[in-house]
Parts: sequence; structure tokens; C-alpha cells
Amino acid sequence: MKWWLKCIKNYVTFEGRARRKEYWMFVLFNVIFSIILSIFDAIFFTAYFIPGKMGYLSALYGLFVFLPTLAVSVRRLHDIGRSGWWLAGYYGLAIVCGILMLVGSVMIIAGRTAGIVLSLVDLLVFFVAGIWMLVWMCRDSQPGHNAYGPNPKEDAAVAGAQGVTGETVAQPVAEPVKTVDVPAEKQADEVSGKKE
Repeated sequence: MKWWLKCIKNYVTFEGRARRKEYWMFVLFNVIFSIILSIFDAIFFTAYFIPGKMGYLSALYGLFVFLPTLAVSVRRLHDIGRSGWWLAGYYGLAIVCGILMLVGSVMIIAGRTAGIVLSLVDLLVFFVAGIWMLVWMCRDSQPGHNAYGPNPKEDAAVAGAQGVTGETVAQPVAEPVKTVDVPAEKQADEVSGKKE
């Protein structure tokens, strides 16, 4: 949950880097919240709920996490050394493929077989681009500093070793001090400077 809150707090921070864990925990909680809100939409807005359509609560949640999702995705691309413009290219390709699929569907309705080919090619291009983006989002962080800043995984490891993160850090246990019983007469003689 802390990773989801971190992404919400940094909802317009497009600079820097985001670890895999930060990105995927954000995605996981978005999926969980979307399922819960869809159930609430089905229960409380049944008169307006149409299967396959987005409900009111789901739509509001989608608007709420739109910018944080873009920001954490860009930071995730930065973490592997890629520009955030790759995400813009991916969404641009998705829009173009969607439009061409719509054109292909109209051609199919009109009885032209070229519409099937156009729709299948667009679907294939979109599928390959989606797999490509998924592979990038699953890649490990680029080690060390890159053009977008320090590696957050390495910074977290250093902070954890120093005990800065608030987590409990194991401290070495000191050896107990051994004491020797010296009679009080000898202590008094040593203090006064007398020797036997």
C-alpha cells in the first residue's frame, strides 16, 4: 500500500526513476481497487450498470489515477534508461491501431475482405507493441546513475544499511566488560601512591 501512496503523492513527478517494485505494486493495487469499485458499481448502480461498460465509481477512479499512472510509467522507463517519450509513442500507436481497426471493421461490414487483413495486421502490431512495453516494464533497474538520476534500488539499500528508512537494522552486540575484584585496601594504596 505504501508504494501506491507514494505514486499518488508523486502524481505529476515525471522526473527521476521508479523501481520495478514501485511500478508493479501500484499496478496491483489499481487492479484490486478497480475490481472492488466494479463490484460496488454493480451493487449500488444496478439500474445504470451495463456489463462491459464502466460504472460511475470505476470511471471516477480511472480519472483519479490517470496522471499517477502516466507519471510512474515514465519514471519506470527512466529506470531502465529509456525516455518517457516511448510511452507517448506506445499510446500514439494504440490510437492509430484503434482507428485503423475501426476502418477495417467498416470495410468488413461493407463486404470487403481487405478489412479483415487490415484489422488483423493492426491487432498484431498492437499486440507486439504491448508485449514489448511489458518486457520493458519487467526489466531490472539500470545499475548506478543514469541520465535520469540515481538508482532508487541502490539508494534504498544504502539507506537501509544506515537505518534511515525506519526499518529495524541489526546492530552488533558488544562484548561484556570483564571486571576484576580488587580489595579496597589495594585500591586505596594505589590511589595514595603507596606500593608494597
